[in-house]
Amino acid sequence: MARAGVTSASRPADVVASADTLAPPSGMRDLLPAEAALRSALRKRVGDVIALYGYEPVVTPIFEIADVIERGLDAVDRRDLLRFVEPDTGEVALLRPDITPQIARIVATTLRNRPAPYRLAYEGTVIRRRRGRARLQRQIYQIGGECIGPKGPNADVEVIELAGRAAEATGLRDYRIELAQVRIGRAALSAVPEAIRDAVAESLARKDAHAIEQELSGAKLGKSERKELLALTELWGDVAVLKRARKLLPGKRNAKDLDELEAVVDRLGAASLSGTIGIDLGELRGQAYYTGVSFTLLAEGPGEPFGGGGRYDRLLERFDLDLPATGFAIDLDHLEWALRVAGVRIDPDRPIRIVVSGSGDSVPRIAGLVRGAGAAASTLPGASEADALAYAVAWGYDCALHASPRGLHATRIADQSRRTLRALDAASFDDTVGWLRSAR
Repeated sequence: MARAGVTSASRPADVVASADTLAPPSGMRDLLPAEAALRSALRKRVGDVIALYGYEPVVTPIFEIADVIERGLDAVDRRDLLRFVEPDTGEVALLRPDITPQIARIVATTLRNRPAPYRLAYEGTVIRRRRGRARLQRQIYQIGGECIGPKGPNADVEVIELAGRAAEATGLRDYRIELAQVRIGRAALSAVPEAIRDAVAESLARKDAHAIEQELSGAKLGKSERKELLALTELWGDVAVLKRARKLLPGKRNAKDLDELEAVVDRLGAASLSGTIGIDLGELRGQAYYTGVSFTLLAEGPGEPFGGGGRYDRLLERFDLDLPATGFAIDLDHLEWALRVAGVRIDPDRPIRIVVSGSGDSVPRIAGLVRGAGAAASTLPGASEADALAYAVAWGYDCALHASPRGLHATRIADQSRRTLRALDAASFDDTVGWLRSAR
């Protein structure tokens, strides 16, 4: 706050706050008009597809009492959590790091008496602490859906297909759906001493058989168990992996889990998604949340999945409602990144935008007629035509209308990021309104 009698306009230039000193908190960011318009367009495209599959939207609070979120935190490292004391109650609260536990709370409470299946859609920001150089942002904007009640491959395929169709609706065609069956890797890891289990899981994710052998060198592990773990470093690639897995992973338990995964693969093939389907039976990072078939959506650019999900049949039990469930979420920041790398341009869905300038009472009247014709109008009363045109260019408007005693002059702005426009002289406002209606 400035001292009394000292305004920001009168302060010396060297003490005026800079963009650096007024930057958002570390790991947070603003979306400026063009970015916000793109985000809105992506949200709409993805959300429209989710709605077509019958998913009803819900909105959840940005923070929860810690107990609610912690019941379903297997998907998030507890070191990522941002806690605070809620001042009205004194209870420990969390900025939500994941929305799925909130969906579980809603289903187990206010929607409990409705018949399953529950198909619920959501979108919003989740907040996680940054750890490591790879994570640049604390805020992650997600949009997704949860299918609660059905079990079996049909529900799994519905969610995976929905996530793929949502990506395709944004214009992304070259992407990969990588499937996993977490029970296989988890069972293999269960034989590993707990003290080295995390290290082995990390080496397994890197497909580093040599590191696994070193980590297991002093561990009491049977020959077959050791062989099964090392086999998982080879079981990734295209769908032919399933055939190799049946040879390298014997036993009824593995056969049943592979049957479940193969049923999903077969049904996805019939769905004719543009993304390729792959398998990775050794990927267990972040998979503690899931209980069966899981998936990630991958594309060039982000270096991390732009979406994913899977089956989590134990979460609702923690809210005293025993129902199976599966779901997905798309990270819109990563999706935008993938679209940029793919050369896909998203034109924001917005009306024609016009600046109306000039003198006299005609400016608000003209602006009202412009809005009535279905365009957006901003007014600059008293501004010169040159100033209004400069304003229109700076803020990405499509047209500048200037009223003067000589009449009404309209200039269309060339904006290559949206479309190529030509200069237009309107002899009368009726002509301009006609152009507006034809341009909508």
